[in-house]
Amino acid sequence: MINHKGTQSIKTDRLLLRKISPDDAEMVYRWMSDPEVCKYEHWSPHQSVDFTRGYIIEVFDGYKSDYTYQWGIQLGEELIGSVSIVNVNDYDRKATLGYCLGKRYWSKGYTTEAVKAVIDYMFSEIGLNRIEATHSVNNIASGRVLEKVGMVLEGQAKDYYFCNSGFQDSNIYGITRKDYKEK
Repeated sequence: MINHKGTQSIKTDRLLLRKISPDDAEMVYRWMSDPEVCKYEHWSPHQSVDFTRGYIIEVFDGYKSDYTYQWGIQLGEELIGSVSIVNVNDYDRKATLGYCLGKRYWSKGYTTEAVKAVIDYMFSEIGLNRIEATHSVNNIASGRVLEKVGMVLEGQAKDYYFCNSGFQDSNIYGITRKDYKEK
């Protein structure tokens, strides 16, 4: 059974995963306005801090629900990215994982650390049985993150989604609670 608790703060060795607030707009804008960061995303690079603030207010309003799972990744005093769990299906006890990180923090293990903590939270505290994720086959680093957290490549889909770089073939990954606990 699913035990929805919403976005709760999670501490890791180097990071704090927490709710994003409108006061974070300038920090969030840094990565959400970067065309390189947005290359494989559905959303266009943000054009202003005010647009980012509006986006955050929309997300922040969602925090009123225990069904919202959206974390800012904080390193020291700075938000450097985000991790989310969406499409939570209570009946099948599964959901979809997504993440985004500012370019200057790439290749330092921060995404892996944050994603691992969120997966643990969703299996241990919320009661999910399965978490899925996809990434463009051209975004090799994203695939490495999924493999490092124990997710298994389950297949590939042609033209799976449309983003700022056009239609993307995608690798599809998954992990079950049982497999996660065994690793």
